[in-house]
Amino acid sequence: MIYGVHQIKLESVRRKSGGRIHLTPRVPRSGPVTTLCGQILPDGSFTAVDTEADCANCIRRSKDQARISGAFFEQEEGSELLRLSLEQARERKPNLRVLPQPAASREKPVVWPAAKPPPETIPETLGELVTRGFKPSGEGVWRSPQGVIVRMRKHGKEWRFAELVFEGSVLATRTESGLKIKAGDVEVTQSDDGVEVHLKRN
Repeated sequence: MIYGVHQIKLESVRRKSGGRIHLTPRVPRSGPVTTLCGQILPDGSFTAVDTEADCANCIRRSKDQARISGAFFEQEEGSELLRLSLEQARERKPNLRVLPQPAASREKPVVWPAAKPPPETIPETLGELVTRGFKPSGEGVWRSPQGVIVRMRKHGKEWRFAELVFEGSVLATRTESGLKIKAGDVEVTQSDDGVEVHLKRN
């Protein structure tokens, strides 16, 4: 007798006429027997032996758990296989690992918002431009809500009005103090002190 995978007990069998010694889950008292190598020995043509198997195919398949399981069930020895499995389960040590807590009960890490740079401070006036309502669009370039583009140019430390660009109609009116230009929602007013560019006042 020898032991195969997971200490399953296999029995040796040989034809009465001689030849190779094969392996089988159990040598029956009557009826045919199926060997691990797939041979079916008819009733009365075989005998159980105590010597080790020398059939190369049987020996190779004795290391294949699936083959051994299939052979047990073919000979209706499945209950024996189940009994051996239960014995092995009892012999195993219990698993005493501490299971981690479910993810829901864990404390969630605090996520701080990313630091934002302070908003750029826009002065109320930039030289001759009253910036209220305008949006900066580049160095010295400002845009009104209606799309009027005002370009300012630096003279020394002072910003002066340089250019106005608008695709709509532009109205220029002479006043006592100079010229007044209206383009979209922007007004450019000239006075003795210089020029003031601002959005139209309501």
